[in-house]
Amino acid sequence: MKVNSFEKNNISFDGFYNSKGLKTILKFAENNGALFASATALTLSAVRPAIIMATPNTDKENKKTAFAKAISSAIIEACLTLIISIPIVKSVGAINKNPKKFLSQETIKNLQGSSESLKNSKAYTLATQMFKLGTGIIVAVPKSIATLLLLPFFNKSSAKLKENNSVESDCKNLYNPTFKGRRDLLTDMIAKSINNKSVQDFAGKFKDSNFPLNINVIKDIIATSTFAIGVSKSEKIKSERQGPLIYNTILSTVLSIILTYIADKATDKTAKNFEQKIIEANKNDIELKKYLDGLKIAKPILTMGILYYAFIPLISTFMAERINKKHPICKDKSMI
Repeated sequence: MKVNSFEKNNISFDGFYNSKGLKTILKFAENNGALFASATALTLSAVRPAIIMATPNTDKENKKTAFAKAISSAIIEACLTLIISIPIVKSVGAINKNPKKFLSQETIKNLQGSSESLKNSKAYTLATQMFKLGTGIIVAVPKSIATLLLLPFFNKSSAKLKENNSVESDCKNLYNPTFKGRRDLLTDMIAKSINNKSVQDFAGKFKDSNFPLNINVIKDIIATSTFAIGVSKSEKIKSERQGPLIYNTILSTVLSIILTYIADKATDKTAKNFEQKIIEANKNDIELKKYLDGLKIAKPILTMGILYYAFIPLISTFMAERINKKHPICKDKSMI
């Protein structure tokens, strides 16, 4: 009886590896890694504010400011990424469907290497993912500036935002995919970049690297630097709130980067076992490579997201205030 029960549970669990839900998530991550990252951030942003507000022995106003920043940053990033990433993803998709139309024979030969086909080539995957995941880097600076400018508004209305924080409800009216001509131009621009020998050499050299994690780290460093500099020069954020907010932002990013690299390395064996299970369960699926590429992209994004939004806020919020007391960030200006 127990054996049968165990077998049933085991069969049920095995079914997860070829379940429609898992494959949909992995395909989403492979197709639009930047939007997957921002959607993950937006989903987990519902957790971060609660943890921030639960931080003990910390000024209530500092917690409110960090709370507003967490919500506003996630929503703005999701909106901007949605707008910018979709035309890029469609352009890369056009190249994937007909590479001979957009790429030179030399490019195809260089990127394919010893792989059975161009689409199975790690170098080609990296070359195309550079543009799709790179959307996050493009968004980093405008997201930080927009967050900074709208922070006072979000600070006042964060309760309402917490109830309505979804990509669809906040962003769907901002995107209007009526630019076919522009997309054709964008496709040509991306293809021209891939045809560049330097891009091909870069893709070939780093094809086995953890590029999804590295790209997200670069994105976070750019976003954090832009936001911290902006806060220090802002006339709309009170001086006594600037220091804790800047330290909180920097601490969150530094800790998340360090801990993500450690956690990502520590879970390599588990990830390989998970990957093998997917291969076994989907060996006859023509989209198997998409699932595996999606897994490679999703793993570091989810690891970084869970650490940044669920585990680090309590530490960064608590430490930021104390660091600022010892090393205050002061400005000689009137407070608004």
